[in-house]
Amino acid sequence: MVNLRPARESDLPYLIALAQRSWLSAFKESAPDEFVREWLARDFENEWYPKYWPEMTVAEIDGVVVGLVQPTKDEINGLWVDPAAQAQGVGTALLYHGEREIASAGYDRAWLSCSGFNPNARRFYLARGYRHVRSEAKPRAGGVIEEMCYYEFVLPRIHSSECPRSG
Repeated sequence: MVNLRPARESDLPYLIALAQRSWLSAFKESAPDEFVREWLARDFENEWYPKYWPEMTVAEIDGVVVGLVQPTKDEINGLWVDPAAQAQGVGTALLYHGEREIASAGYDRAWLSCSGFNPNARRFYLARGYRHVRSEAKPRAGGVIEEMCYYEFVLPRIHSSECPRSG
C-alpha cells in the first residue's frame, strides 16, 4: 500500500537517488545521447533537492521512498516514481495529492511541463485528464532541441471539507 507523507531532510539522499534513477529510466532510450550526457554532467539534483525538499511529498511502500511530487503554487513542479514502483498507482496518487494541494491553496487549475523526450510521462498526464496547451523548443547542449510540452488540468471547485479527485 502507498503511504504519502511530507518529505524530511533525512530523505535527501533517497530523493536525489530516486530522481536520478527515474530520470535515466525515462530518458535513456528516447533522448539523444548528448542530452543525457549533458544532464549527467550538470548534477542538477544535488543542487535542487537540498533547496526544495520542504515543498515535496514522498510516497512510500513498506517504508521505502518510491516517489515524490513537488506542487509549487499552481504547478506540479516535479513528479518522479522509481522505475521499480511504476504502474502500481504511485504516480497517480502523487499527482492527485499535488492537485489537492494546489486546489487547497485556492488555484482553479494545475499545470506542468514535461519533455518531449519522455513519451511515457506525456501519456501518463493525458490519461489523467491533462490537456496539452502548448509546446516550446528549448535549445540544449550539443545542438539538441528539446520540445517542452505544457499541460493543464482544470481543478474541481472544492469547499474546505471536500477533496477533489480522491484516489
